[in-house]
Amino acid sequence: MSLWRDLVNDRLNTLDADPTDKLLPMGEAVRKHVRPGMKLNIVALQSRPSALTFELCRAFGGKSPGFEYISSSIGATALATLHLGLFKKIIVSYAGESYPTPGPSKVVQRAIAAGLDIENWTMLTISQRLLGGAMGVPWFPTRSLAGSSIADEQCARGNYMEVDDPARPGETFGMLKSYRPDISFVHAWAADRAGNAIVYPPYGENVYGPLAAREGVILTADHIVDTEFIRDHAPLVRIPAAIVRSVSHAPYGCHPSGNFAQTIGEFRAYGNDYAFMRASRETQGSPERYDAWVKEWILGVKDHEEYLRKLGKDRIEYLHKIGAADGWRAELEKFAKDLDTERPASPIENMIVQAARVVAARMQAKGLKTVLSGVGQATLMAWLAAHALRKQGVEITMMAETGIYGHDPRPADPFVFNFFNLHTTTVLTDIFETLGLHTGGAANQCLGTFGAGEIDRFGNVNSTKSADGSFIVGSGGANDIATAAVESVVVAQQRLQTFVERVEYITSPGKRISALISTMGRFEKRGGDEFILTGYFGMEGLSREEAVREIKDRCGWELQVAPDVEALAPATAEELALLRMFDPERFFLGKAAETVQVAVPAK
Repeated sequence: MSLWRDLVNDRLNTLDADPTDKLLPMGEAVRKHVRPGMKLNIVALQSRPSALTFELCRAFGGKSPGFEYISSSIGATALATLHLGLFKKIIVSYAGESYPTPGPSKVVQRAIAAGLDIENWTMLTISQRLLGGAMGVPWFPTRSLAGSSIADEQCARGNYMEVDDPARPGETFGMLKSYRPDISFVHAWAADRAGNAIVYPPYGENVYGPLAAREGVILTADHIVDTEFIRDHAPLVRIPAAIVRSVSHAPYGCHPSGNFAQTIGEFRAYGNDYAFMRASRETQGSPERYDAWVKEWILGVKDHEEYLRKLGKDRIEYLHKIGAADGWRAELEKFAKDLDTERPASPIENMIVQAARVVAARMQAKGLKTVLSGVGQATLMAWLAAHALRKQGVEITMMAETGIYGHDPRPADPFVFNFFNLHTTTVLTDIFETLGLHTGGAANQCLGTFGAGEIDRFGNVNSTKSADGSFIVGSGGANDIATAAVESVVVAQQRLQTFVERVEYITSPGKRISALISTMGRFEKRGGDEFILTGYFGMEGLSREEAVREIKDRCGWELQVAPDVEALAPATAEELALLRMFDPERFFLGKAAETVQVAVPAK
């Protein structure tokens, strides 16, 4: 027999598997590979490395290890790392609570008061910095940040600059300093013992951090599989073995976050444990109560196996049920009695309905095809607009910043990243595509929606620092949307502390923000750079002049009123029914209205 046939028989008739065995208990992996002072990338894929984060707390809590943290956000139970003083610096786009509603966290604020350094970025720019690090380039271009206080801050830190565009004389573009962490934490659905790992989309900030990490990846996985299984699902492999330092078996290693899967029968998706998140959040106002929670669920638990026993099989089975495609039906039925109750629209409901109408009208007028919605009320207004346009035979594409594209919103969970919506998508991708290309790319046809903690007459939005200098939550993806989408529509409650003469910190510049809808009226830019009042919510017994005066009294600038200012038509029964189905627990809708708020003819 010829030599080449001998080689085929001896070496090529079977596929070799990497014989390297990196399997380690999670606690041993953290203590072996993590050292004080390291730059840690806690990777925000759709799957979050929660079990690894808790193990980090057990290994280094109370030891002041001086870590540096980078990820698109820090929130929920990961805030325990700040409570325990693990990080001297965090590099994030969002730091705060997200469920049931987004908002500041006392844990974050206490950590800042104790000396924590926080670098404010946006969701997209963090991914871009990590991608630059992975590519080995010192700087990476961006369309975000220009005109914001974030740009000023990062320019002063030496992390951002604006340079002349050689192709467009007189124009500039932004450059971000690339970033390389030391170690990345990743949780995967499955991995072989060598470290090849399957991660299901959406990919969030993606694996740019792991690919940039100087010392590689500490990996956990719901399942440990053989390499043949990995090869069978190679399109879903995001982490190659070459960059992995250790592999640990951690079923439900995302908890209290969920883990989505759709096409692999061996993987049974599990949803977000909202009750667990809420219980943690409720203790955060008191350092003592939060410390007790951290001891009960993290420090007082020996390892991940004991943590799962503490959760219990019934709780885990429930998470599987709500992770299923039709899980929303049973959840919605829990609120059927309240949904069947007729009641007038609240000011917040009126605001969302009117904002949805503006979104639908502006998308039709400009022929825009996609809408990228922020969280909360901005999500609900976009969903409502999509249904209104569908009734008119117009289809638009919904997007969410973490990589969710083309979803058909399901009821019972108003969270923009909820698992029910994931089952309805046409594309699952990452932050770089949704924010960098579909929302902010050269050919984008996108309208953005988001909320405002503070907004001025020019549309500049602040969600980073309050008037007294205390930290709020940061940008998330809002700056990326505001700076690069075709236009944006913003919602905010009408009050003096929200509607200010000029924001002191510009999280999102107002140049492309075309409309603002409050709990009292509609504000638009008509050829100028300032908002004017173009519509108001009529109230029983008030004339147009009286309604306008009420709005002016709750506005921090000298408000101009359009000559054709109109009383806005009240919400229809169908609009309210849809809205209440999407948010049956009224996390974002607020308390039900007790008095009727209706549009009335001007006197």
